[in-house]
Order: sequence, then C-alpha cells, then structure tokens
Amino acid sequence: MHRNQQEVKFFGSFRGNFPKDQRKHVVFVGRSNVGKSSLINMLVGKKVAYVSKEPGRTRSINFFLFDKNLYLVDVPGYGYAKVSGEERERWKEMIEMYFSECKDRIALVFSLIDSRHGPTPLDEQMLRFLEGYQYVVVLTKCDDASQKEQSETIKKVRSLTNAPIILTSAKEGKGREELLKTIKMINGEV
Repeated sequence: MHRNQQEVKFFGSFRGNFPKDQRKHVVFVGRSNVGKSSLINMLVGKKVAYVSKEPGRTRSINFFLFDKNLYLVDVPGYGYAKVSGEERERWKEMIEMYFSECKDRIALVFSLIDSRHGPTPLDEQMLRFLEGYQYVVVLTKCDDASQKEQSETIKKVRSLTNAPIILTSAKEGKGREELLKTIKMINGEV
C-alpha cells in the first residue's frame, strides 16, 4: 500500500438502520459545496467519496471503513437551495436521527467551514448543535482564500467556539497530517 494511503473502503449508504457495531465514528458535517467529499479523498489518499461539481449530491449518510476499526461518516450538506423544502426537512431529520442513534459511538466531528466566506448562520447553528460532542473546525479551500479572508474567518470562528481549528486544502493536501493525527488521537493510537 502506498505510504500516504490509509486502508479505507466504502461501507454503505444509510438513511436509517445505521451500523450497530461498536466502531467509533468520525463525522464530516458542513454546508453543501464546502468540500466534504474532496477532503475525505485527500485524507485517505485516494478517491473513495464521490465528488460532484453540483452541490447537494450526497443524499444519504455514507460510511467508509477506515483502517478496519472506525468509520468516516459523510453526512449530506446543509443549506443547499436547489432541493425541495420537503427533501431538506428529510435530510435534517435523517441527520438528527443519526446523531441521536449513534451518539455513543461518535468520537469526533469535523465541522467544515469555507475559509473564503466564513461561518454562515447555518454553520453557527451547527456549531451550537455540536456543543455536546468533541469537534474540530476544519477550514476548507484555503488555497483559494486570501490571507485576509482566512484571518477574518478564523476570528469569526474564534468568537463562536474554542474548538481547535485546522486549515486545509484538498487540492494541495494542506492539513492532512493534522487531520490524521487528530483521528489517531481519538482512536487511542497516539
């Protein structure tokens, strides 16, 4: 196996009846088009998550088995305008059901925020929702953000939470080692 690749495979898409085994979950949340699938692919060193040019393509909760002993969990993005209110409501209920049913196995949540635009009201709502969980704020698309945009985003995030912040770029691989180290820590490997 290539040194930079993690052992990972697609486990399944779920809208309910989530896996009941005792593996820990590392969850990726964020608004549509924030780059969740690209970040997962960068993290594991190969293309496992489907990346679409069109936001809102993830419509169920996707589980990836990571190094055999934990799941990377990709949930649908929030805030996507081109689906019906009804569909958005179904996603919201599905995500809330997932968090409720799997609470004891969710070891870590990566809350993704676009470094170019900073936290939206929906991002702020998500950060409040995550207060009962261990989470890290992941700023995405840092390769496209100016220094000014990045520092303004960091300042805004700091005003909302004391959670750690990791700067990333899926294109450049920036932040990968820090993300992997964070996962290893929650998995008891560090």
